[in-house]
Amino acid sequence: MAFRKAGNTAKNDHVADANSFRLERKRGVRERIEYLTRQAQERVIEKRQRIEEQLWAIHEADIGDFFETIEVAKSDGDGKLETDAAGKMLTVRKQRPKLLSDLPAGVRKVIEDVIIDKRGNIVPRLYSKAAANKGLRELLNIGRIEPEVNDASRLSDAELIRQLADQAKQLGVKIDLSYDFGQRSDE
Repeated sequence: MAFRKAGNTAKNDHVADANSFRLERKRGVRERIEYLTRQAQERVIEKRQRIEEQLWAIHEADIGDFFETIEVAKSDGDGKLETDAAGKMLTVRKQRPKLLSDLPAGVRKVIEDVIIDKRGNIVPRLYSKAAANKGLRELLNIGRIEPEVNDASRLSDAELIRQLADQAKQLGVKIDLSYDFGQRSDE
């Protein structure tokens, strides 16, 4: 009973394959398949472009875009504000991270994560430029070593065997380059 079921399934698969081949030959179906295939290829191209743009943004990101310079009152070791001889308060320039909400969306996209420093400031940590560089090199096929193509790699098996046999004959070497794909003796 199991054999009949399996046989029917195989028979039905064959009929389904034949029907699909017949349908694919119809003009409208063929055009629709071509349209959907083109649409899928265009989506892959768009996705690839977005990935490349993001990798370039990471690669070219400037850490300075995430910080701002501020002037703060200078204080002594006891926390008292310092003044000059005229009584004017002294200031010191310091760097602090910009508020995330003040950063443009394109700039925020290159932030991998944030850490909170001891003062409670949110400090951005950018994606790795080295990883972006590696990704771009792979995406754009930069620096890829192509396998060496020689004349022998372009030959068919029959042509290669014929050439080897000719060379062996010229050198006076007896070789047997036959191969057999017959049934095994244990079957």
